[in-house]
Amino acid sequence: MYRIIDTHCHIDMEEFNKDRDELIKQSKAGGVDAILVPAVEPDDFEREFELTQAYDIVYQMVGIHPHEAKKATQDAFDKAIEYLSKNKCVGVGEIGLDYYYEHSPREIQKRVFDSFLDIAIENDMPVSIHCREAEEDLIDIIKSKRGLRGVIHCFSGNDKLLKAGLDMGLYFGIGGILTFKKSTLKDVVKYIPLEFIVFETDAPYLAPVPKRGKRNEPLYIRFVIEKLSEILKKDQQEIADIAYNNALSVFRLNL
Repeated sequence: MYRIIDTHCHIDMEEFNKDRDELIKQSKAGGVDAILVPAVEPDDFEREFELTQAYDIVYQMVGIHPHEAKKATQDAFDKAIEYLSKNKCVGVGEIGLDYYYEHSPREIQKRVFDSFLDIAIENDMPVSIHCREAEEDLIDIIKSKRGLRGVIHCFSGNDKLLKAGLDMGLYFGIGGILTFKKSTLKDVVKYIPLEFIVFETDAPYLAPVPKRGKRNEPLYIRFVIEKLSEILKKDQQEIADIAYNNALSVFRLNL
């Protein structure tokens, strides 16, 4: 049985309201040692904190998703900083840029992202970075941030982002996309050293094959491990162990 750390899982969302308690118990019994829950907007902070207190394997991150960047008031930044000092808050996320939907204007997204990166560095916290069709602007912003550490969340295979991330010592969150038939990540993942890979679900989204189309869950990471083993021709247990230790390191988890 693999030991698993799900480094990005929205288990606070309503999709889990009916069976959250049972799902977390099953995940723990199946080898999941930690579930890291990123925020989408400021209203999430307290709900996630309460989950960390209710479940020993749940940890939180605080940030504002680029879709919701327009909600980033000074009060929201202050609130995020306050939560960073709370027990079991392990990072700043989910933050980044998303030009695919542009639910918030690009200039606001960039300003909010830049501010959260500074907050992370000032508080010595790792980040969980979202990037969709915004690689050039995102790279321009992160490359100026000395001392930045963390994860490129939901990495989908962009070559420029891979190079920039590796140059900065960032990790790459690998999830269900790796198993998708048309995904180019299968080719690119070969160029990511195992020492820079962590696993994630982005649950309830992006469930891997053979669960695609269903609600994603932390235990489904095993399908991603199996696919990566097939691609790299490396032992599944070795891959699982290295990624587990990577997650311990980047998020400074004491499990």
